[in-house]
Amino acid sequence: MKQLKNRLKDGMGIFTTSHRVYKKLQKHLDAQPVGFPATASGVERRLLRDAFTAEEAHLALFLDYKFQAYETICSRVNGNGWSGADIQNMLDNMERHGAIFVKMVNGKKEYALHPFAVGIYEMKLPTMNAGYYMDFRKYAFQSFAMAFLSTALPQMRVIPVEKSVTPALNIATYDEIRELVLQNDGRICVANCVCRIGMDTIGRHCRETDRRELCIGFGDFADMYTRNGFGRAIEKEEAFDILEQNEKDGLVLMPSNTREAQFVCSCCKCCCACLEGISMLARPSEFVKNNYHAVLDAERCVGCGKCGEKCKTEAITMQPETGSKKVHAVAIDVNRCIGCGVCVASCKSGALTLAKKETQVIPPKDMDTLYEEIMKARKGTLDRTVHIGRKIMGI
Repeated sequence: MKQLKNRLKDGMGIFTTSHRVYKKLQKHLDAQPVGFPATASGVERRLLRDAFTAEEAHLALFLDYKFQAYETICSRVNGNGWSGADIQNMLDNMERHGAIFVKMVNGKKEYALHPFAVGIYEMKLPTMNAGYYMDFRKYAFQSFAMAFLSTALPQMRVIPVEKSVTPALNIATYDEIRELVLQNDGRICVANCVCRIGMDTIGRHCRETDRRELCIGFGDFADMYTRNGFGRAIEKEEAFDILEQNEKDGLVLMPSNTREAQFVCSCCKCCCACLEGISMLARPSEFVKNNYHAVLDAERCVGCGKCGEKCKTEAITMQPETGSKKVHAVAIDVNRCIGCGVCVASCKSGALTLAKKETQVIPPKDMDTLYEEIMKARKGTLDRTVHIGRKIMGI
């Protein structure tokens, strides 16, 4: 009997120890710029167990959003019973399955924690399955969406599709997709869209495109994706071809909220977690940075109805013509318009154009600067709730 009790105690001890380290990691990630809040269901710990072994979770407690060299990490970990080889093996393994972010600095690797998104979730791409995807959606709706949408600066922004841009718009280079590609140093990759792959696993296929390889990575993102097999390296010409087809499919361009783009997602409302989320809100334009909005000349509308079909945030009020199959655009809600230009590209009559917002927002230089600025303005849970509530109400 005593032996049985000891075995039960030992078995429960394994559970308790595992629970404790993942709970610590959840709190540690929640203290980073974007946050990783807890839930009553504990689904966030399941997501962490999928990304980190228990030992890796312990090691991750010595990392944060700022990049560190291997030697620095070893000095911080000193006294925890790991050899230098142990630490290197764990760092390498965490990189291979995308649990941490790694970049090359002067030929040597430096390591940092990802946010859950954009970060850990996106690099789940090679092993995405229905169980993980449903846990992701559960976590997003229960808790993470508030953390993602309530940062002082969003991680992503919206830029116009190329066909909607005219010389008169005098667009900034960081808002022009062609310039983002041209200014890149040649480190470019393409990867399958993790959101669409996730939806595929549950039998909910994209209604906008049947292609999956359409998300573009640049710089450090491209390096990590290609180094670990999450995507493949491409030349600028192929990047232009992919983006051109994405535009034809009516997808929204959402790059990192930085002047030096690290990625460009091509999004739809039926799959993209970010667009899906903001489209449910009363004022989507409050939740993604954008510098433009659509303008309607209703007299030029021929009633084809394509703009209403293409708009991802239902910003265009459509009105059927009596006794006809025609559907006319009659108004644009600038609080719902995110300035993507997809409606403009679909309008053959010239009834829709883009205009600059009165206040233009210049994004941070790079991802390091973006996270520093998010961290400086980081709010507690109550303040985040109030902040997002005020935005929803337009205050």
